[in-house]
Amino acid sequence: MGGQVEFRRDMTMLDDILTGLINRAVSTRSEATAEELEEREYEDDPSLLRFLVDMRGEDVSSRVLRDDLMTMLIAGHETTAAMLTWTLFELGRGDPGMLQEVQAEVRSVMGSKSRPDYDDLEAMEKLRFALIEALRLYPEPPVLIRRARVEDILPAGGSGLKDGVKVLRGTDIFISTWNLHRSPELWEDPEKFDPTRWERPFRNLGVKGWEGYNPDKIHGLYPNELAADHAFLPFGGGKRKCVGDQFAMMEATVTMAMVLNNFDFEFVGSPDDVGMKTGATIHTMNGLNMRVRKRSTDTLPEKSSGWWTKQHLKRGLNANGRPYDSKEEAAWSANEDVDRMARSALNALPKDLEAK
Repeated sequence: MGGQVEFRRDMTMLDDILTGLINRAVSTRSEATAEELEEREYEDDPSLLRFLVDMRGEDVSSRVLRDDLMTMLIAGHETTAAMLTWTLFELGRGDPGMLQEVQAEVRSVMGSKSRPDYDDLEAMEKLRFALIEALRLYPEPPVLIRRARVEDILPAGGSGLKDGVKVLRGTDIFISTWNLHRSPELWEDPEKFDPTRWERPFRNLGVKGWEGYNPDKIHGLYPNELAADHAFLPFGGGKRKCVGDQFAMMEATVTMAMVLNNFDFEFVGSPDDVGMKTGATIHTMNGLNMRVRKRSTDTLPEKSSGWWTKQHLKRGLNANGRPYDSKEEAAWSANEDVDRMARSALNALPKDLEAK
């Protein structure tokens, strides 16, 4: 059949390319420990393949390397592209203050740089939270499949089963990350795109055995499954978790930072025209059609509009999204907020009017 012939031809081409890359890397192998490799300069070939080949004790058979590279190639490009697409979609159709806040952060950190370094990625926390919020609403993939290797009893959660949920050995379990990430039992206003939520702790005592979301448990570039006690599984969890999670976040943050630093976007038509379709990943139905305008190099970075902080304050939390330690602290903070808004309004007045 025509489709099968084309598929085999494409796979042969891909295998030939990967085999050539692997053979070249293996022929110039220089073994070292992981610690030594981290200190080594890879100016000529800073690739993951180079690192895997040089890792002491790593299996360098061409089949193993080919499978590892194929996994990174196939699983690591479409998913990241989808996350970038939905992030731009939600930023574009949301409150203008939200997009301004994220762009202000990106442009103040990036400045005149053509691309960010790792310290810049860590500094652009709001951008990373916007990306991960898109991955919460549009998980890639929307379903995970696992098989129970031993008999177990899962916590009752919100099932109402006081003795928990018994799982027999060999049971195939389909985990809908789409439903999990949008559950009203696990997330405040779950259908809303709100990147500020990742700074606020959240817990529902009605879900037995669930420890809630704790921002203090964030390690790395994004809030992983441990921070949300497995209510958030963008890359899976446990031993079968995606090995490229941190790489994916670096890749997505670098790309989005460069895009938002250099361009402004507006929808062509309505956001409702975009649509959605699902498969192995979640894609737009009709593409994300936007009008792109290049930002002038002479434009100064935008100042923060205060939108981010307001999302916390209107919930009775402090500016960082955390509860106040006492009523006195809350009262003093409220006075400071009033003073801050008054100064901001005064600064916005024309100088002659201010003098009068």
